[in-house]
This record gives sequence, structure tokens and C-alpha cells, in this order.
Amino acid sequence: MDFRASILGLAAATTLLSGCSTSPVAVRPDALSNINTVALITVSEPSAYITNDFGNPGMLLGGIGGAVAGASSASAAKDLQQISREAEFAAGEQLTSSLQEQLTKAGYKVTLISAPHPKPGKLIQSYEGVDAGNADAILDVAIESIGYATEHPMFSPHWRPASVVHVALIDSRTHEKLYSEKFMYGYHNPLMSGTDLEAPETYHFKSKENLFSDNTKLLAGMQNSIDAVTIKVASKLSK
Repeated sequence: MDFRASILGLAAATTLLSGCSTSPVAVRPDALSNINTVALITVSEPSAYITNDFGNPGMLLGGIGGAVAGASSASAAKDLQQISREAEFAAGEQLTSSLQEQLTKAGYKVTLISAPHPKPGKLIQSYEGVDAGNADAILDVAIESIGYATEHPMFSPHWRPASVVHVALIDSRTHEKLYSEKFMYGYHNPLMSGTDLEAPETYHFKSKENLFSDNTKLLAGMQNSIDAVTIKVASKLSK
């Protein structure tokens, strides 16, 4: 990735995080009472793991500083891709497995199905063509982003796991949306609507050098972001 692409990537990520909003749909207990079997759409893998260095001191210095921050994000992203690949860490696979486990614990029978997502990182717009078999509901989950991020050069410069995950429960017969929510783990933007989940300080790193000094802990942080989301989803869908 060249210098210009790095800057544009960071700017695009900033715009995305500050301008995106979705309308959540609260769970109705009466709707859940009729659901026993959930068809979970296998979660797609993210196109890349993100490293957004919004806390880089360069963010306070205008264009040249932004270029420095962009370069920092790009170099960290390259390292994170390599670590994830070598460890065979697959966020979509982990999220699917964790959701299946948590929903089973919550009392549901869970079946796995496949369905294409026309827009990567986004939920399916129409479920008319999704074959849920005999399941009562469809659970669609999309990873918008996952990786690590810093928040602010002065107040929160340390790296922590960061992910944005969209979730929706759909009635398999009427295709009515019974529940939807966007979870934001770790990195928080006050202009971005959704449910914030905190990243434990165990997975906070004081610098990029610290972040890449312990691959096991780095990967455990991303796994924790997945586990935190799935536990919350299962809690929301508990009868």
C-alpha cells in the first residue's frame, strides 16, 4: 500500500465511523416465545483486519501528521494480516462457532446455513431467497470491521481490540425483522450509534511495539471481541 492510499484509507475509516448509523430493533419477548430453532447464516470472513491509528500524535498536526498516521495504520495492518494468517485465525469462523455455542446454551436448536452477502460487512437486505429449512428464525451476522485501534492522541493513545458487528434476527416465514443491533467493541466514536462494549484493559497496549510483541495476547484480544459480542447477543435473545 502506497503513502497516498494509506492517507485515503485512514480518512475513509474516519468518515465511516463518524457518519454511519443504524436503527436498532428491540427484542419482543412474545416474538421469542415462538422461536425454538434458529438458522444461523455462516458469518463471512472480513476482507482484512483493521489497524486504525486515530491516536497517533500526527492526527493533531494537519496534513503531514495525517500522512504519518496513515502510514502507521498501513504498516500495522500488514503485520496484523500476517500474524492472523500464520495463526490461522479466522474471525468469521470463530464468530459462527461462538454464536452457535452461546445460542445452544440459551436453549435454541441451531442449524448452520449459507447465504450470499452482496455487500461485504453488511447484513442481507432481503431474506426472501434465504432457505432456512424448518427453522423458526434466521440469524444474520456481519463483521463490518475487526482488529485494533487507538482513539485519541492525548486522551486514549493506546491500542485496543476494535470491532463493529451487525446482528439481525428474522422471522423465517414472514421475514419480519424481530431484532437488530450494531455492536462496537473497544473503539468508541461518540458520533457513531450502536451498543458499546468495553475491551478489558488486559488487551490494551501502550504502543504499536507493545501490540506486536505478544502475538498470543494480540490474537486473544480479537477473540475476546468475538466472545463479548456473542455473549451479549445470546443474552438479548434469552427467553
